Amino acid sequence: MTAKVLLVALLAFHCIVCQAYGCIAGQVQTLRIHANANLTWEVSLDETCEIEEYQIDIEGDREDEYHFKVRTPFVDLSFLDVCEEWRFTVTPISGGVFGFERVLTDFIPLPPTADISLKYFNISQIADRDVLLEWDLNNHTHGDCTLRYRVTLEDDTLGDTHDIYVTGKSVHLHNLSPCVNYRLGIRAVNRAHPTIEGPMRYHNYEIEPQIETAPRLNSIVVNPTSIQTTWRLENPGRNRCPIRFFYADGGANFNLTLAVVDSSPLERPPVNLALSDLLPNKMYFFKVSVENSAGVSPATPIAVQTTELGPGKI
Repeated sequence: MTAKVLLVALLAFHCIVCQAYGCIAGQVQTLRIHANANLTWEVSLDETCEIEEYQIDIEGDREDEYHFKVRTPFVDLSFLDVCEEWRFTVTPISGGVFGFERVLTDFIPLPPTADISLKYFNISQIADRDVLLEWDLNNHTHGDCTLRYRVTLEDDTLGDTHDIYVTGKSVHLHNLSPCVNYRLGIRAVNRAHPTIEGPMRYHNYEIEPQIETAPRLNSIVVNPTSIQTTWRLENPGRNRCPIRFFYADGGANFNLTLAVVDSSPLERPPVNLALSDLLPNKMYFFKVSVENSAGVSPATPIAVQTTELGPGKI
């Protein structure tokens, strides 16, 4: 009972406040700056107050300020300096009563007519499988405070395209695969609303062929006269240079060459190596390696002793 009385009292107090001070409008919605330097906002569909005008307060990062009122849900900010950061406060007013403010801190975007084409786009290989992309704008008249850059990486073999957005004028791409023709693109994007994109610049780039890493033993089964092994090769996603041969060098005991073909650009099943006609209870030393279009990999040495023949077996 006490709770109900308290609720009624609060509602009555709220009505008294509304009558005494007028309708208090809620915050405006979707406050943003457009590419044409217009600041716009919307009134909530749930707003019950009749909004007559808006108080606009603008504060710059150079201690300059502007304060005025407008009756429309937008204001032209073209009088402000491009690429200066501003703090915009919009407060709805109903019946002379100030409502709740909404604040946006942002830069005045580059105008739609700004030249955001690129002057150059360079690619440098800085490690075995890493490249550095660098670029710059053709025109610095307006600066680049509201620009970001879309880096596009197209893989011709897989038909994949990946986009990376950065704010600087360089990006480091890691672990690209050799023997793949990559199409690299870069363009400037003005992040105002609506988004404006500059022309794309492209380069085709291919990392030189590189040999495989040494094969890794995956499984082994040892019998008196045979050794069954499987070997893992380098992940094809890391090195897509075509595989050709798998070698097993056992010196005077055996010397095997297996033809190997990749089943797909991203799948490389283990290689099966079967050694037969061996002597029981004997230690065999051999090494395995793999050859791709760049050459022969480092060898993996292995020593295996065959088991003894069981009783009654010859």
